[in-house]
Amino acid sequence: MSLMSLKRWRGVLAASSILALSPALIALYLNPNLKLSREALALFAVLVLPHLGPAFVLVGLWGTILGLFLSRRTDRRSPIPGLPGFTRHAAFGIVASAALYWFNLWQYRHSVPLETARAFAACSVVISLAAVVVLTVGLDVLFYPSRRRGFGAPMVVLATAATVIAPLLLRPALESPTRTLPLRIAPTKPMRRVTLVGMDGVSWSEVQDQVARGNLPAFRSILRRGAFGPLATLRPTEGPPVWTTILTGRFPRDHGVKGAVGYRLWGSRAEYDLLPRGVLVGVLQRTGLLASHAVSASSRRVKTVWNALNAFEIEVGVVRLWGTHPAERVRGFMLSGGFHTTPVHRLDEALFPLTLAKEVVAKRTRPSDVDRAFVSEFIDLATAAQEKEPPFWQRDLVERALAPDLTYLRAGAVLRAVYDPPFFATCFSGRDVAGRAFLRYARPEKFGDVHPAEVRRYGHVIDRYSGFLGQIVAEMIENMKREDVLIVISAYGMDPVPLHRRIVSRLTRGEDRSGTHGDAPDGFIAAIGNGIREGVDFRNASVLDVTPTILHLMGLPVARDMEGRVATEVLETSFMLDHPVSYVPSYESLDVAPMAETFETDSLPGSDEER
Repeated sequence: MSLMSLKRWRGVLAASSILALSPALIALYLNPNLKLSREALALFAVLVLPHLGPAFVLVGLWGTILGLFLSRRTDRRSPIPGLPGFTRHAAFGIVASAALYWFNLWQYRHSVPLETARAFAACSVVISLAAVVVLTVGLDVLFYPSRRRGFGAPMVVLATAATVIAPLLLRPALESPTRTLPLRIAPTKPMRRVTLVGMDGVSWSEVQDQVARGNLPAFRSILRRGAFGPLATLRPTEGPPVWTTILTGRFPRDHGVKGAVGYRLWGSRAEYDLLPRGVLVGVLQRTGLLASHAVSASSRRVKTVWNALNAFEIEVGVVRLWGTHPAERVRGFMLSGGFHTTPVHRLDEALFPLTLAKEVVAKRTRPSDVDRAFVSEFIDLATAAQEKEPPFWQRDLVERALAPDLTYLRAGAVLRAVYDPPFFATCFSGRDVAGRAFLRYARPEKFGDVHPAEVRRYGHVIDRYSGFLGQIVAEMIENMKREDVLIVISAYGMDPVPLHRRIVSRLTRGEDRSGTHGDAPDGFIAAIGNGIREGVDFRNASVLDVTPTILHLMGLPVARDMEGRVATEVLETSFMLDHPVSYVPSYESLDVAPMAETFETDSLPGSDEER
């Protein structure tokens, strides 16, 4: 290898190092509580070294392709003689780094603290300016190859160094949260009884299409007698942060739940809330360089809508909402989303109180309990029985979707009938689970490798699951009382998994899914009942607006630190005139006394051995 060639590859290595450092520097902004002095080794081992090879290939390939064109010109003067070609290599690395910064800033703009987001934006601007400087010097070399460049080398070196130094210097110190004094308030009688029903994976356009085709009569009724419209979600669209925003009226940067999973890097004991997007985090997980764990309710830092209601001594009933495991000691009852998998001897983690433990456990629906005639409404069992391999639909439709949804539907009905709380909230996740597995059969044109027989067999699963949930909503509408309000929401829709992600998943042996809500369309919101105008649309409603609207409907003030609004456009004029929107500074200082247990250990179902 010639000395010139060796110098050229040294330039490629130096330029690719800039790009490889970017994921680690971005991770520091996404996790402002971490200290670089403690995490430097783990960041270097997990987020720098693994990306150095791919960055080297990309930068080298770019330099080689560009070099073939530039080799036709002669008498060129490199700004840095010791590293020929470094300018064009560095230009690629810095431009790619700037794109990665801007992409992650946009994706996580609601997840990082405001002061960190401002510093993040400043870093992105600095790196973009550095890219402009290096590109300008490179163009000068291209069009004026014989010109002497006294300032070319310092400009390239300073611009390159700025891409590493600026993020380290601009990263702000995290301020300690302010403490609040607990306040007790007088009990309040709710003005309305509100039921909140959630269902994931259903978009506003899908509901419109289904209603137009004569399906979903319950939603057609709401369109005529209530209010309906799209519900803007948060992106990246992950269930835990979006649902926590729905239930708190706060952005993830405030409520603390920033993703579906947390991470731990190899060689580190620190918890990472977020890792950069676009850096193949899934591949790093499969290689063992980082581990992930599901985010729990302990990550939530602010009070929810049921905490606010309890502060006014209003009873609540909560079934299967995200962030309810382990179950809180609320005034009313709570059945956590982990109930269907929790052993009987640990039932106190999933249910509070345990007064009706035996009755609730009796409503657990095992996959074998799901009637085959009911399953046949979703798929053609006669042709599915001819499959040679174990049927995948048994796992994705029956075990993961229908059985859990039926469990919480039946168990929730038992609890609600006994306690009859003014506020009741539940969520059905089966439509989202089924969508991930069966979307390819519902939209075969988006995939291209779906056999017509598979479309006939599984192509109606998603529509019929939506119909199943529509029947549940219809029954709730029929059972509404005069003072009741029913709010139905979908936090986000669902789209086919992009082709490039399907290819990467198969190459890396990842989970084969056909539907995703990572960047999917917005969901929907519907409301019907006392105080809701008929035949109106929600205007610019978002997941931030659900909790403020519920509080106002029940006659409670909205907290000023909630970033959502009351959807006044769907409320009757007389209701708004009699009950204008009121505010309190925050609900974080309200003192909510925990409820005492009202059961004995012997009330747990099962034998002593099971316990």
